[in-house]
Amino acid sequence: MDDISDEPALCGVARSCAAAGSNGVWGEPALVDAAAADAERSRHRAWLAEQWARTSAKTRFGVFFLLCAFSGLAAIPCAVLKESFGYGALLIVVAAPLAEEMAKAILPLMVLEKRPWFFGSYLSIVLVGLLSGAVFASVENALYFFVYIPSEKLTQGTILWRLIVCTAMHVGCAALACSGLARAWSRARERRAEFEMSVAMPRLIAAVAIHGVYNLGALIFAILSR
Repeated sequence: MDDISDEPALCGVARSCAAAGSNGVWGEPALVDAAAADAERSRHRAWLAEQWARTSAKTRFGVFFLLCAFSGLAAIPCAVLKESFGYGALLIVVAAPLAEEMAKAILPLMVLEKRPWFFGSYLSIVLVGLLSGAVFASVENALYFFVYIPSEKLTQGTILWRLIVCTAMHVGCAALACSGLARAWSRARERRAEFEMSVAMPRLIAAVAIHGVYNLGALIFAILSR
């Protein structure tokens, strides 16, 4: 007499169970993909940690120095083109602030997106903004004093305004924009994840808005002074 386990129906069930057991629920494609993605993220985090550990203080200082020197200069074409295009209200209040703040932040942004480990602290990124704003303001002031404003119209009040108020605006807005970049950098470092520009956008937008309000005030003052 044959054993009950030899019944054809039961043999089919047994084979199905065996097949399921060999593959298991972890053999599902979706779970396999999720596991592979987790493994890739783990490898990426480990790689980022290694890059931060391998980058020397000397390298970071060199990058910091170059960014401070050239980030402000990168925005100078915006100041030159602004004068070339004229004094339209939309240009002065919207386009110029947007272009100048983005230009001052573009070099540190490129480094943060490609080599975030070149920065060692939140403060160093903000300092890049402060110093780049100062460099830009210095060059722009020189252009106004020696090129754009005729010497007979260059008053002491204008000189003091540009040296104090205008410079403070450029320095403050650049620092605010770079503090947004620093916030995104800090979050990416804590999570060992990619740099996310969306985290930096609110402060960058705020910097553009403050710059635009300043320009609007200057425009209104110029109109009323005629």
